[in-house]
Amino acid sequence: MNAEEKVKSNHRFKNREITSVILNAFYKRVYARLGYGFLERTLHGNLNNPRLSALVRVLFLSKIGLLKSCCFTEKLMAKYPEYVSRMLAEARGLLEEDDYGQMDAAALCFDVLALFPELHEAAELVLEAFSDPWLIRDNRKAIGRHVDEWDDRVWQQRRRLALSFRFTCRWEGQYRQYEEGVDMDDVMPEDVREMLDEGRMQLLQDYLLGQSRGSEMAWPIFQEAFKRTAKPEATMLWVGELYADQGYFAEAVDVLEMLLSQFPNSKEGRRLWAEVRWWRDYQNRIPWIPPQTSANGRRYRQMMAQIEPEFATELDADEDLIEHMPPDLDKLPDDFKLPALIQDELIARVEEALAEMPDDVGRETAVDWSYLDKLENGDIDTSQFPEWAQYLLLEIDDLQQELFLKQYLLSYFSNPPLFDESEEDDEDK
Repeated sequence: MNAEEKVKSNHRFKNREITSVILNAFYKRVYARLGYGFLERTLHGNLNNPRLSALVRVLFLSKIGLLKSCCFTEKLMAKYPEYVSRMLAEARGLLEEDDYGQMDAAALCFDVLALFPELHEAAELVLEAFSDPWLIRDNRKAIGRHVDEWDDRVWQQRRRLALSFRFTCRWEGQYRQYEEGVDMDDVMPEDVREMLDEGRMQLLQDYLLGQSRGSEMAWPIFQEAFKRTAKPEATMLWVGELYADQGYFAEAVDVLEMLLSQFPNSKEGRRLWAEVRWWRDYQNRIPWIPPQTSANGRRYRQMMAQIEPEFATELDADEDLIEHMPPDLDKLPDDFKLPALIQDELIARVEEALAEMPDDVGRETAVDWSYLDKLENGDIDTSQFPEWAQYLLLEIDDLQQELFLKQYLLSYFSNPPLFDESEEDDEDK
């Protein structure tokens, strides 16, 4: 009996459709690991069922560790083929070179994971590649141009993950639509193109505007497209890539597993599945992304009040985003009916259950993220800065510019060292 069957047996929940608004409440601790498909098959959406809160606790306290396997996972082999050792050795060699070989090393590991998903050594080697100090600095700078590190709203955390995946992805099929001789119909099938585009626009509302209804609407649209298209493999591959590109790794894994169940020989699908599956499992350990907290916007509001004092009188301003725009029914089949929205009462029950749970255990990271607490509390001791930084601050008269410089300096000093001090001492000798 696999992990999914155990949960079904223990709780005896009936099958019932559940929309992804409830999954947004599960995002940090539960949904990010399980995905829409699993919860859709196991959760019971009855408001009068007191076991709903109990299930949330059981799933969280179990650490979701047993649920990382899927129906395509190979049995752990006592001895892997010799070429696996060669590929991992080549990856390690790339990490030891002075040139930027981290992404190429990670790509080799993903190739291995596509063949042997449970090879923990390969998965950990990807994390080692991502822990390179230069790579951490580069990605922090690149993502910081889009999202401030002190912005602790949940949807912004998903944007960081999406951008990180986009910057580091080495899946060869990601630019296939631009290759010479490739028919766009083989990438985004014409017979369901309007449906796919409408689903994409729904997801973009969540990605760019902090909505939650968009992902709720997109899922049934995509599921219907899978049924109607004459090219289900290309359709599911496109949707799986889209979900990953938007930071929805659990949904991406679900869709790609649907693809592999029907087309087990899909090399592109399996390779993308391996990479996205790693991101689903390791998304809370990406070294250049600040840990997610349960505050959900507290630090953002505090920082915005410092930057723009008038914002302090509008603490909920970040919640009053553009209202969700429902799907354009003209782009959907006439006989397709969107499911009803999830009830607010059920969302409240789930959020109440999650509020009683402790935050995830802190993880060690190369970046000193404690600087974010100093920013939020205004507890910045400039006497601890290097002498050159203190002189630089003395040259600034404008308080606003001084605040921005302090933010930059704290972020800069929180980076991991680029060189081993022991190696520098040896060179000096």
